[in-house]
Order: sequence, then C-alpha cells, then structure tokens
Amino acid sequence: MLSLFHHREPSPLPLGPLEIAVMEIVWSQGESNVRDVVDRLARPLAYTTIMTTLDRLFKKRLLLRQKVDRAFYYSPALTRDEWEHKRAGE
Repeated sequence: MLSLFHHREPSPLPLGPLEIAVMEIVWSQGESNVRDVVDRLARPLAYTTIMTTLDRLFKKRLLLRQKVDRAFYYSPALTRDEWEHKRAGE
C-alpha cells in the first residue's frame, strides 16, 4: 500500500549557525563570491571554511552558483520567505 507521504517534498536539512549567517549575507547581497561573504561576516573565519560552507549550501539546494573566470558566484535558490515556508513544512 502506498502512503501519501511518499509524494511530499522532503523537509529541508537543518542549518547550523554559520550556514544561517552565510545565507543571511547572500540573501541581503544577492550574488556573492567567497571573498564577499568572508568580508561581511561578523567574525573572522578562514576563506576555506566559507568556501566549504557555500558548497554545502549549494549541495543542499539553497544556493545556485555559476563560475565566472576562476571564481564561483552564489545566489539564493529560495527567498528567505520561501525557505521559512519550506522549513515550517508548508
């Protein structure tokens, strides 16, 4: 017997504090690269830490990315409101 729950979109993975901070920056700035995010964070973190965090958010389908020259530029895949609705299970 098939359950109706199989047709629902899975709930988004929870975000950690750094992921939330990075998403807030990308939502407020629009398209951003790693350096943009590093420069806007409230606390100093390694470039590679932010690069990894942006990549994880991309893999979670919260960010889109495009390569320009040798750098990736990230933009939100969802608005803040869309994310809140998904998180709430709507």
